[in-house]
Amino acid sequence: MCREQAIAIDIGTSGIRGQLLDLGSGKVVRTYVTTRNPVPGSNVMDHLSFAIERGPGLARGILLDAVHGLVAGLSPERLVRIGVCGNPIQLSLFSGTEVRDLAYAGKNMLSSQNVGEVDRSGRIVPGDTIGLAHDIEVVIPPAVRHEIGADALAMMLKSGFLDDDMCMVTDYGTNAEMALKAGDDIYSGSAAAGPALEGQQISSGMLAGPGALCDLVRTPRGWRAKVLDRDLVARDGPLLNLRSGISRAEGMVPTGITGTGVIALVYAGMQDGRIEPPEIRGGPIGVPQDTLRGGGPEGSG
Repeated sequence: MCREQAIAIDIGTSGIRGQLLDLGSGKVVRTYVTTRNPVPGSNVMDHLSFAIERGPGLARGILLDAVHGLVAGLSPERLVRIGVCGNPIQLSLFSGTEVRDLAYAGKNMLSSQNVGEVDRSGRIVPGDTIGLAHDIEVVIPPAVRHEIGADALAMMLKSGFLDDDMCMVTDYGTNAEMALKAGDDIYSGSAAAGPALEGQQISSGMLAGPGALCDLVRTPRGWRAKVLDRDLVARDGPLLNLRSGISRAEGMVPTGITGTGVIALVYAGMQDGRIEPPEIRGGPIGVPQDTLRGGGPEGSG
């Protein structure tokens, strides 16, 4: 007999990721990832503009179609719960919540549009509200405000961040969300790490697309770069020496780096003793910029 299952969904600006979970063991059964967000546009401001100009109902319908496809791709056998997270714009589109307050900062503009205070507190709704079976629970976590989405809150709760007196967590997506806890105070913010409105001058970051350096694996000969191919499968790239750069040019040539690649590079630097928080020792990490050719305004995926 199949045990109860749940699906965790992260609606990102660059794509949607879902994992099928066995609730008995807590293990991941399978993962399904879309290569882009289905709402027209290349960044979250495009998605917001589309919803306002063409109607939030249309934008929500497009997004829900993609979620239905993701659920079908995960092939659950006894699905009882779906948990969904994302930034406030993506989560509002998913749940059918007002989005104009996220687009207009001025109170006069909001008043002229008859937009009042929007409740984005967490809630649980039946599955038929998103076109699935009624007996499936859909868990929608809270989004505190523009800058603090459900994804950032989940990161703080699940990482043990709140149990530490001095701690920082970061989430690399199209935006890099950060939170710093000092005693009982929490400071949060974000910076462009992808094709966000603020990220037009990024030179090497790119979406998780063909040519992206997405991981580093230690080998006896050095750090092996993993590079995404046309099917977004990680293939072997060049060998890297973090002091001198490429030690052996072979395999796929990276053309940029994703957020996961940045995390892998930081980890490799710490393993090699090149990075000792909060500083890089002995000069810059030796991955030449001409190796990671500019990705324009594209950022980590």
